[in-house]
Amino acid sequence: MNSGKITLLLLLFSLCVACGPHQVKGKAAVVSISSMTVAGEQFSATFNIHNINDVAMDVVQIDITIRIRDVELTRHVDALALSIDPNTTEEVVVQKPPDEFTSELLAELESGNVSNLPFFLEGRMRTTQDGNVPFKYEGYLYPVPGKPGHYRSASSRTREQY
Repeated sequence: MNSGKITLLLLLFSLCVACGPHQVKGKAAVVSISSMTVAGEQFSATFNIHNINDVAMDVVQIDITIRIRDVELTRHVDALALSIDPNTTEEVVVQKPPDEFTSELLAELESGNVSNLPFFLEGRMRTTQDGNVPFKYEGYLYPVPGKPGHYRSASSRTREQY
């Protein structure tokens, strides 16, 4: 009888362990465009990096490229010391003088000649936990109403959602 109780307890314990919480780790962060601005001779892009894991992510390098109409709008490669807590978002800001292509595209968007610009964002980040982790994202850039020189992304999604 005692062996039956012990077997039952072991069975219940193994079921509890099997049905316990599953910890998400090793998944790529979701990287998206938060905003873009052009003010004078300064182009600025703010990227959100959302850690969807249940463990912290320590980013030591990032490589981000934005393409519009199959042409590189901007590329940023940088060493970082960025720790992103579980299920939180951090921002990375890139600033540089705009090149002619960037200025022309954003002026076209600002003027209303086009209502949006489809973009493709891709890159990779190196983390201390998982090494190089690629990401891909696409969506559309829109001008922010009432704020000349300010742009946002909308209707964006990761490539893995297709």
